[in-house]
Amino acid sequence: MTEVTLHLSEPLIAHAAKLGLATQRDVDTVLTDTLEMLWLTIEGMPDLAETSVAALSNGQILDLADSKMSEAQNQRLGDLQAKGKAERLDDAERYELLALLQIYQLGQLRKSEALAEAFRRGLCEPLPA
Repeated sequence: MTEVTLHLSEPLIAHAAKLGLATQRDVDTVLTDTLEMLWLTIEGMPDLAETSVAALSNGQILDLADSKMSEAQNQRLGDLQAKGKAERLDDAERYELLALLQIYQLGQLRKSEALAEAFRRGLCEPLPA
């Protein structure tokens, strides 16, 4: 294991301590577990550092323009949103919801870039207004 020093806000530490008390874990373990859960949640998230949309082939552009969030992620996002409307989400669920919303937003950004590139290349017609 590698040791890392982080500078975290007092409210974040307080939330981690509260979760630690509820789960009988120390703050370090709570933060490590939360980061690990978050990492598993965002696995497969679109990488904005990967090849620019303009450098993709026509087929890749069309695939990206038609891409969607994975079914499992989409289902979990819907489940968390529904639960959040009906009752209070716990800290881990709120973090997971935020991560899934970020995955969705980044995916939509890449998809819109691909649609614009597909239109620019003449691969598709413009969307109706």
